[in-house]
Amino acid sequence: MNNVIIYILVVILGLAVGSFLNVIILRFDELKTIWLSRSKCPKCKKELAWRDLIPFFSYILLWGKCRYCKKPISYQYPIIEALTAVLFACIYYHYGLSWLALILAVIIAILIIIAVYDIIHMEIPDVLTYLGILFSLGFIFLTLAEKSMLSLENLTLYGYAILVGAGFLGFLVIISKEKWMGKGDILLGALMGILLGMPNILVGLFFAFVLGSIIGLILIASKKKTLKDAVPFGPFLVAGTLIALFWGGELIKLYLGYLGIF
Repeated sequence: MNNVIIYILVVILGLAVGSFLNVIILRFDELKTIWLSRSKCPKCKKELAWRDLIPFFSYILLWGKCRYCKKPISYQYPIIEALTAVLFACIYYHYGLSWLALILAVIIAILIIIAVYDIIHMEIPDVLTYLGILFSLGFIFLTLAEKSMLSLENLTLYGYAILVGAGFLGFLVIISKEKWMGKGDILLGALMGILLGMPNILVGLFFAFVLGSIIGLILIASKKKTLKDAVPFGPFLVAGTLIALFWGGELIKLYLGYLGIF
């Protein structure tokens, strides 16, 4: 029962953090306004009351419309809040209540901002990726130290993962002359390598390209995009990272078992 209560509290925390991430995403270019002004409806500019800012549930209670102007509220708000809550629950499942869980929560929050900002602006701010790299380095060092595995050999494996992530994406950027993806994806590939290591970086990249291909084909089939249109790849790299982070080991075992190797 106590574990259930903790999960509920973690989910509530995730919803609240997701709500804050939405604010950061929308005001990223003017972050100081987060502290200097209250939230407003982006359509009618009316200041929102506290009851309109309850993460996820306000959207449901308002039927997805502004209380004042009755115009639709973006799906982004409840999706990001719910996604953050689910990911926080995954963090607790794998790491419990620990410093590693706290650091990973910060990393995942940064990854969510990167993904959504890239969707909106077709750009990945370097400052976000550098922050992600910094926290990922701390996360990996603490993880290895906690398992008494902090050695040059293990650190070298993470170095290889960085080369795979950044190197492969960098190769695609060069040969496509930035038509397939941008330089920001290279830095994100380095972050993936640090966070995932070997061989999970391969899982992360695999799912990033599979998801990217599937979504791309769906957009083309629905005539929302053409082959000439650019599609941000950052969200797929983030999705691949999260899949590999939480389930990479199990997926590798399943694959090797299918081949009869494991």
